[in-house]
Amino acid sequence: MGEATRWLRKTLHGRIMNMVLPCVLILAAMILFYYCHVTAQDENDRSSKHFLGLIVIQMLPLVFLELQITSCPDPEAMLALFGTKVLLLHGCFMFLRVCAWPLMEVGIGWSNLAGTVAVAGVLHWGFRFRWRFHSILEHKDVGCLVLLATVGSIVSETIDGSTKLPMLLEHIIFTASSYIEVLGFVPAVWLVHLTAKKSDDVTRTGGVDLQRQAVFFFECSWLVSTSSRTLSRRGRSNTCQGSPQRAIPSTS
Repeated sequence: MGEATRWLRKTLHGRIMNMVLPCVLILAAMILFYYCHVTAQDENDRSSKHFLGLIVIQMLPLVFLELQITSCPDPEAMLALFGTKVLLLHGCFMFLRVCAWPLMEVGIGWSNLAGTVAVAGVLHWGFRFRWRFHSILEHKDVGCLVLLATVGSIVSETIDGSTKLPMLLEHIIFTASSYIEVLGFVPAVWLVHLTAKKSDDVTRTGGVDLQRQAVFFFECSWLVSTSSRTLSRRGRSNTCQGSPQRAIPSTS
């Protein structure tokens, strides 16, 4: 009985189970994506397909992170490597949606504002991030990703040509925020990949700080994902009702 219990505990908390759950979620999203594609009554309404498709794209790097972090002897120290960059990107896309609040004409901005404040608070108290030029310059790779997403949204919206000029700015902001959200875990994947490639041992520099960072990080991630995938998506659907020819791609 004791050996069976230990085997069950090892199986549930082992690397295989850590791989199974993300793969099952991705498979479920792909099935729902195909179901929405087959049963869609309005060909112009692609919001649900974009939503599910971008979820799949965003979860692919999370599978890689799940495998690497669980195999790391000190996951909290690994989290400290990329936590600040990931939170900065999440704060950027939430802040863009706050900026678009006056353009949306629907009451969903409070959730985005709460997410932005939460990210700023976690960066300040959890990761000791200081809003200074030197600190921001250390994360210039985050700025490059934001610039890439912004340029991509401008180009895609301009080439599409189906958006009327009064709504073009709104579409560009929403598309840029969606692209940044998709790129949210790219710095984490890149840093973890470099660490694994160099076979560097990630060691602790402060146990209490790392534990606090982990708690703050996952609590903030839950709050941001909840607010962006519920209220923001509902508001996005209301905003698109006046433009039936094209749905804005977003994971939120």
